[in-house]
Formats: sequence, structure tokens, C-alpha cells
Amino acid sequence: MLGIRDTMPLQQSQKKRNSILILSTVTALCFLAIYTRNRPQSIDAIATDYFPETADQRLLKWGMPIPEVIEHNLADINEPFTENETPLFFHIPKSGGSTAKQYYGVCMHLVTASQNGIMHGHDQDEELQIVNIPPTSLQRFVNVDVSTPEGLQRASYLGFGRANIAEVMFSPYLFKSAAVFEGPTYRGRAFGLFRDPVDREVSRFYYRRGAEHEVANANTYLPELNFITIAKYSLTSFWEGNAVVRMLADLKENQKPTYEDLELAMEIVRRKILVGLMDHMEESIAIFDQYFGFAPRLDFDEQWFMDCKTNKAFGGGANHNSKKGKVDPESSTYKNLARRNRYDNELYAYIVHLFETRKQLEGVDMSHGVGRVNGRVYAVPNDPIENVPPFVSGEEVNEDAGEEDYGLNK
Repeated sequence: MLGIRDTMPLQQSQKKRNSILILSTVTALCFLAIYTRNRPQSIDAIATDYFPETADQRLLKWGMPIPEVIEHNLADINEPFTENETPLFFHIPKSGGSTAKQYYGVCMHLVTASQNGIMHGHDQDEELQIVNIPPTSLQRFVNVDVSTPEGLQRASYLGFGRANIAEVMFSPYLFKSAAVFEGPTYRGRAFGLFRDPVDREVSRFYYRRGAEHEVANANTYLPELNFITIAKYSLTSFWEGNAVVRMLADLKENQKPTYEDLELAMEIVRRKILVGLMDHMEESIAIFDQYFGFAPRLDFDEQWFMDCKTNKAFGGGANHNSKKGKVDPESSTYKNLARRNRYDNELYAYIVHLFETRKQLEGVDMSHGVGRVNGRVYAVPNDPIENVPPFVSGEEVNEDAGEEDYGLNK
């Protein structure tokens, strides 16, 4: 029988083993927590973790302030319309924006403000006006370029924000676009299409390979990408993740987003941007049309309009890379792309929640659209609606040009 003195080493050894076991367990739990927080998650997993309830409750509880230029110069989604508002399409590259330009500019024949209004020497104009570009076309643009910071500065100087001359404005620069307006009297009202971040980056990869028409833009056309695969691209420094959160948080090009930037992006989207999904294009466009009161011109040939919708928008549209090179969600390539887009993944999950539940439209009278088409905007000096020729198809501009700018501060 062992004595007390004999059992002491055994007790000390047992205590040491217990301590090692406890320390190992705590270490493993900490590692698991870190891995779980940083691992690439699917959209469904993120939605399960964060939504549908906690994000809205958290944002409302915190009362997160929105930057003043967004707060005062962009209307809330559920606010009544006023006469002095311009629909602002928040254009995220490779997310259906070029298709929306074709639909509203070509099929509906709305007066748009984008990058095309300064073609044919109109960058030298000293006053705002509506111009046909090309001159033989019936596509109508305001003679400004709202796709660049410099162009937005010129638009502001010419009084674009208080002119009510554009029926739809397309820009990737939400903050700088908002600064053009003079709230609360003259405001923008934002909407936009969003896309799964991994699908968006895959599409961007193929676009940058072949965008020869953008050879002047060294950040867009990268022919060297033709010599690598999407798998290798996912590991390179050719791209920066979380583009949409960075745009919505107004970060500079070299700034890394934080979780606070994600929360700010969520709040701006929740209150200020009517969301649509590229994966549900027709449904999204129908919501936009009803919300804003967009409608085709009265003298449209109905069959031509339906054909235009099919061929220019919903039949594939301008974003022809949308179905190219799908990546297996179980592959390491997908995980690499998702990991670098972690914040955008969480934002997209929230946007899907808003879209599917129609949460932004709760209590909104969907018949309250201004009905800007067929009247007020066309009735500008020297351009009354009765002088607009009947709608016919004609030469069109390239709506893909300049799409690759992600709207980050330079």
C-alpha cells in the first residue's frame, strides 16, 4: 500500500496532465474561433449567421451616423418623392450596370448622364444641354461625364445637381455624385444592381483579358491575364477584394476596409439605395420601374420595345461575361476569391435579405413615382417633347467603355 509520501508524485503528475489538457483545450477553442471568423463562407452560411434579424436590429440600436453628404443629398428609400430629385444608379462594374444603361437609354429612350455625354467635343460645352450621341442616333445624354471625379466636378460647376435635366444618372462614385446635389432642395435618389462577389470577380477577370477597347486604361485592359488561369489570378495582386464595401465607405485606393466600414456600407444600403440583384434582373428592373415611375415613350412600337428588352437587356445584355468561366464553390479558387471578398460577401448576404423580404419597401406607396418620363424632363428649353422624332433603332454607343473604374478615391 502506497503511503502519502509515495502518492505525492502521482498527484503532481495528474495535476500537470490536467493543466496541459485544459491549456490544449483552450488553445484549440481559440484557434477554432479565429478560423471560423476568417474562413471563407458561403452566402447562405453568412445569411444564417447574421440575418435576417440581427443586422437590422444592430444598425438601428447603434444609430450609426451616415456621412453628411449622403445623409442630406440622397433621399431615403421610404421618403416621399419631391419634384427636384434625380434617379442615381450606383454602377458597380460587372454587376449589370451596362445592361441597365442599354435598357434605360436605348429601350426606354430616357435622357441619361453617364460617361458618354462628352463625346464629339461636348466636353468643351459651357452650358448643360441634351445631346444625341452619335449625332445620327436617338440616344440622348446630358453633356457631362459623371463616371469620373473630374467629370463630376465639371457637372457640379455647370449646375447639373439642380438642373433636373437627366432622367437617370449612372456613376460608380456614390459620395462624389451625392456632392453634386444641393440638398435638401435638390437631391439624388439611389438604386443599383448587386452581384455575388465571387461571380463578379470572375467576370472581371475575363473582361480585363479582352477589353482591347480600353487599351488606354492600364488598370483595366491587362492582356497578360491571357497567360494565366483564374486559379492563379485568385492568388495574385492583380485585384483587390471588397470593392463594394470600399466604394460605400468612401475609402481611398490603398485603404483596407474594417468591420466598421462594413456596418456603414450596410446602413447606407439599407436607407439610401434601392437594391436589385443581377441574378434576378427582370424582377429588379420591374421594381425600379414601378418605384420611380419609369415608362417607355408614348409613341413606342410595343413589339420593338419588347424585342429591345430581350436583346439588349434580359437576353444577355452588355455584360456578356456573366456566364463565362463559373468557378466550383468547393474549389480552392472559389475559396481564395471568397476570402479576399469577405466583407463584400457579408454585405451581399444582407442585400439578398433586403431584396427577398422587400424590407426596404415596407410602408412605401409604389404608385408614388415622380413619373419623370414623357413630360417634365423632355419639356426643356429648345427641346419640347413634340419636337422629338418618332423612336427608331439606330447607331449606338459602347456602354462598356470605362466600366472598370471601381469608384474609389484616388
